[in-house]
Amino acid sequence: MRKDPFDLEQINGMKTYNRREFIKNVSYAAYASRLPFSLDSDTDVNNEPLIVRVHDSNASRHWDYNRSKPWDHNVEPLSVLDMKKSKYRPDRYYDYINEDIIYMMLKRGLNELTGAAETREAWGKILPNYMKDHKITVKINLNNSSYNELITTNRLDQSVPLINAILRDLTENFSVPEKNITIADPSRWIHPGILRGRCRYKEVNWVDSRSENLWDHAESVTFTKDKPVRPDKPGFPERANYYISSTYTKSEHIINVCLLKNHGCGITGAMKNHFGAMPPPAAKYLHAGLGEKSYIADLCNTDSIRKKVRINICDAVFANWHDNVWSPRPWKTFPDESPNSLFFGRDPVAFDSVLLQHITDEVHSQGENAPAWVREAVGNHEFLQYAMEYHKLGIHEHKPFRKIRYRSVEMRG
Repeated sequence: MRKDPFDLEQINGMKTYNRREFIKNVSYAAYASRLPFSLDSDTDVNNEPLIVRVHDSNASRHWDYNRSKPWDHNVEPLSVLDMKKSKYRPDRYYDYINEDIIYMMLKRGLNELTGAAETREAWGKILPNYMKDHKITVKINLNNSSYNELITTNRLDQSVPLINAILRDLTENFSVPEKNITIADPSRWIHPGILRGRCRYKEVNWVDSRSENLWDHAESVTFTKDKPVRPDKPGFPERANYYISSTYTKSEHIINVCLLKNHGCGITGAMKNHFGAMPPPAAKYLHAGLGEKSYIADLCNTDSIRKKVRINICDAVFANWHDNVWSPRPWKTFPDESPNSLFFGRDPVAFDSVLLQHITDEVHSQGENAPAWVREAVGNHEFLQYAMEYHKLGIHEHKPFRKIRYRSVEMRG
């Protein structure tokens, strides 16, 4: 098994680092001291960002993971005919999520993050200078959408319980008009039955790849260290292909809702979730060497992302430590096989650093169950350091966290 350069060793009861880890942490601390964080409820006087995890074992009912082995295309229906075959399990993991528990977890997480007593106060801190006519975009992750409303799978995508919880709290406790909220994944497809049809709030807007006027030509990504390359067309003009979604540019506030999944860059959490805010062909040409390139950091430095994303929320009730494509997998490093967790944070770099640490710990605990490429993927995340050092987007570090305050909250066992 590949040795993790970030794991601590125990020598005579003392924690020690290898040389690479020591140098990196010194570097992180030096850069962190210069980061321009404003003092807010989720930072303390030392400008340390707060990341909160709320766990409740009752967030989901028992899901028999073994029935989905080997958790890939061999057990996933790819056509309507496939769905009728008895070898494919008929139940779906998202139907095992307890929506009422998710709502209580959301409220607890918002209050813990902001120091508020009630979520009306919490949203007031999260959405600065909010006014009744402001538009709010909730960006979700539907990377595995089937594009056929007759086909449903167990591939890990955003499910409706957390969407309903966010909408419930915004509309009931913060008095946001439904018509001013948009649920969006502009580069993907929103299933009319398992998402839109199950949403309890019928006046909210939905934006996906079928919507009109998707891209705002007035705003595009400025690439710095690494330039996108289109193999079949050298010199491909970058600006014309990396526009930002109008749902971002026309909104005053963005709530970024991501998933806990591995990827070639180690983590496809808060920051990479914004790939869905660019035209699909654009993101395609950014995947080669993704974790080591500046692409993700450059995208998150775009005005509509850097200045408008108010909070990152990770839906980790179910999660995939193995890859970003297939169904949820059982975990060893959480109390249950399902993580049954929600994560909250405002610093996107610190947020992804914490998610990455969870995936890294899990991959290493899996031993030979994790293929070599999966073990290598968790080390391919230079974009986080670049986001911190070059763009000053937040704090990146590995455990033991010194500049990130990571708080775990147990609601019930």
